[in-house]
Amino acid sequence: MSDATLETATQNDEKPPSSSPIVAPLSASSLQLPTTAQQKLSAPSSGSATGNPRNKCALKPGYSLMSWVRLCNSGADLTGTGGRIEPVTREELAQHNRVDDAWVAIRGRVFNVTHYMDFHPGGVDELMRGVGRDATKLFEEIHAWVNYPQLLNKCYIGQLKDNASGTSILAPPSSPANVLPRFDWTQTFDDLSFRFQTYRWSNPGVFVQHSAAEEPTKKLEIAVQVEEVWHGFGFELCREVLWPPKAVLTNPETGKIEVVFAKYMSGPWTKYGNHVGTVLGTLSELLKYEVHSRDDFNHDSFQLNLQSLKQEVVLRVPIGSHVNLEVPHNGEVLQRSYTPLPYSYLPGPNREPMATKNDVKFLIKYYEKGAVSKELHEISPGTLVKMTVPRGSFKLSELEKHRNILLLAAGSGITPMLSFIKPLLLRESNRIERVHLMYFNKKIADIWQKNELKLLLKWDERFTCVHYTSEAGEEEQLQVGRIGEELLAPLFKEKNGESFSYALICGPTGFNTAAVDALTALKMKTEQIHVFQG
Repeated sequence: MSDATLETATQNDEKPPSSSPIVAPLSASSLQLPTTAQQKLSAPSSGSATGNPRNKCALKPGYSLMSWVRLCNSGADLTGTGGRIEPVTREELAQHNRVDDAWVAIRGRVFNVTHYMDFHPGGVDELMRGVGRDATKLFEEIHAWVNYPQLLNKCYIGQLKDNASGTSILAPPSSPANVLPRFDWTQTFDDLSFRFQTYRWSNPGVFVQHSAAEEPTKKLEIAVQVEEVWHGFGFELCREVLWPPKAVLTNPETGKIEVVFAKYMSGPWTKYGNHVGTVLGTLSELLKYEVHSRDDFNHDSFQLNLQSLKQEVVLRVPIGSHVNLEVPHNGEVLQRSYTPLPYSYLPGPNREPMATKNDVKFLIKYYEKGAVSKELHEISPGTLVKMTVPRGSFKLSELEKHRNILLLAAGSGITPMLSFIKPLLLRESNRIERVHLMYFNKKIADIWQKNELKLLLKWDERFTCVHYTSEAGEEEQLQVGRIGEELLAPLFKEKNGESFSYALICGPTGFNTAAVDALTALKMKTEQIHVFQG
């Protein structure tokens, strides 16, 4: 579901649709550009049954979001520049400050919003506040979570640049990790939604906890993770909701989190209750889980399925992060880091299924001399396992400017890579051109998630995958090979247009070292490489 769609659904107090509207393109001749007429802002309302205090104007007939999508698909020139993308100085931007000639800059990007005036939910007057200048601060104060690159994609003119130096202005992060995320709430007749806005590319994590013994409940705790900093929100609701939540959705690109609960009794709420938010910093808390199932995956690996003890916690792990599992062994406690299988790495339009997933699944390689993997392999259903909150040093924002990304994985190192594939392909700003996975194993039987990767290959042609083993296979994706400069060199020939500008690596220590050495020899810089340490 796009943020623009969500915005419209919210203002109409309807349940958000599960995906963005698909509208058939219209011919330019069948749709005329709108003639903008000045709107009058209505007086601010004293409150909102949706919980959303932002003022909105009633849109004129024919100026809904669907109509805007049709206009964007019509082929009409909404840029006013003939579609040319060129840098814009602040001086030039300031000249386009009228209702019939309106340019605006948001986070270093300049858009011609002249034809969007009558489609703007806040009205023309509100949009004109940002016209002819850099409106980033104003935009973030009102609705930073709106997916403006998609909404105004056909209006994009170019990057904002400094007048004197001519260099492009890169907008700084919207909010540092230690600033409490902004909170908002909305509702439908049956559901209550809590929304938390961090900042773009923050790649947030979250866990939702049922802190009361009774069911249904009025008491909830929600913790939001931004990088290594946790923010806690304690809720005392005015009415009861059902547990577990219907959905816990995170968007790594926009930094938005949405938690949806079913109301115990349907009907409108005049208020949600109250909450206390605080910056918690780092957390050393151990979450209690129990083993739901443990099944052999192949000859030397197994799948472990954990469920929150008494179904008290729903956890979402940021992309590229891991958790530590804690097990007793010979009178002492041992910890080992593992990357959970992401919920939404299989093909589909949504970033995450709406149905709540409160279990955590792992694929684990079994080592005869590995104390933790051995204990976990022999564990019985119902056994208590303690797990840390998510950890990891990777910042997803490092990938924002890269459109060709290389994934190098060996053995169990495939698990963090699975969390990247689908979110990268769904990325809406600076659209990905190619994600290429090179997966190395000793034998064909060692390959994890082979069939699932095949589904991803069919789902999006921008994703490619080749398996490398020590034995030949009949399938096209199976090749014999070892990681090294010779194997990687063809990917970095400029003439084939497929040169990769960023690489993610995960595998045994020897594999990681060989991969880094090969990439360095091929002129890749240190800041273009990230290695996940097991």
